[in-house]
Amino acid sequence: MEVIRGKEIEDKIKRDFGNQSLKDYRVGALEYPDGLRTKPDLQNYVAFFINSRDKTRTGKNEQKQRYLVSEKEQKKINIINDSGSRLTQSKIEQGGQNLLDNAGTIAAGTAAAVAIGSGSRIKDLVSLGLKTAGAGLAGAAVAELVQKLDLELFKSGSTSRLVDVITLHISEKPVVQYGVNYTNKDIGAIAGILIQASAKTKLEAIEDAETQARAFAEIAKIPQLKSGGGVITDLLELSSRTKTNPFREVFFESVNYRTFQFNYRFLPKTPQETRKVQKIISIFKQHMHPELSEKKLFYIYPSEFDIKYYYKDKENNYLHKFARCALTDMVVDYGGDQFVTFPDGAPIEIGMSLKFQELEQMTSEGIEANGY
Repeated sequence: MEVIRGKEIEDKIKRDFGNQSLKDYRVGALEYPDGLRTKPDLQNYVAFFINSRDKTRTGKNEQKQRYLVSEKEQKKINIINDSGSRLTQSKIEQGGQNLLDNAGTIAAGTAAAVAIGSGSRIKDLVSLGLKTAGAGLAGAAVAELVQKLDLELFKSGSTSRLVDVITLHISEKPVVQYGVNYTNKDIGAIAGILIQASAKTKLEAIEDAETQARAFAEIAKIPQLKSGGGVITDLLELSSRTKTNPFREVFFESVNYRTFQFNYRFLPKTPQETRKVQKIISIFKQHMHPELSEKKLFYIYPSEFDIKYYYKDKENNYLHKFARCALTDMVVDYGGDQFVTFPDGAPIEIGMSLKFQELEQMTSEGIEANGY
């Protein structure tokens, strides 16, 4: 699989994927309202692309029924998805295979570590020898078991793009929020003194009175110098009315994952629109949830979503772009303020709220290259 980074991916995205159209997809069957993309007041819309998990029963059926995009389009999708800060699927799969290949060694090492931890006295050495020998046998047994099994469940977690795309009008103004986290830490007096006296080669070479006093105050905090439940520095601070500087600094911690909310009120005017709305809601519900493995011992991850803003028949490059997302919350309400239905029982109004979380953390180069 082709994986590219930095300026190379930026150029490739602009060259090959800039202003993407929907010509490679089936559009219309999962669209609301009628007239979207054609009526003058319905030219702005959101496209939700579904990336189905290949090894699920649903994914296998979609492959069988040829509900997927072409290989050429899938290759483009993979290049985009592998260009960000998220670990690539190929790297993850290789890591998983390495784990399986070394399962015996890992099992033996873990068992030996537990045995060593429990054999801390000389009289336990004989027992320890037996335990570590047993760990080696256990590791060999695990390795042999893994070699015999076809652990298909632990293999590829790849996805494939469905050819049908959900297109909905932009009901609210687009909003995007970015966030990074910092924390305050006290680096302590010793580090502070070293920074302040960076030109000195040794602490004992420090001669100014203030630094010497701060060093003395730090030494006075040594637990062995405590007296009557207090510390000598408490008396020093009280008598001198000075407070030791903790040398507090700000440290970068992490980047928040972006989340996005989409709220819709469906007011179907025809039975055909009602069926479209029902199908759209059903597809979102189905693909946001995991499947159970054959023996119901594991969850298989749900589908993933790519989201794009469009104006007329082209992607709207004036708005922010999305990294790949998971659908984490979905709320559906029926009937509006009062529950009212058509003669056939279909609600005259349906509300749907979707919350997505990106699977990739934002970085400066990702924002520059992908327009996040």
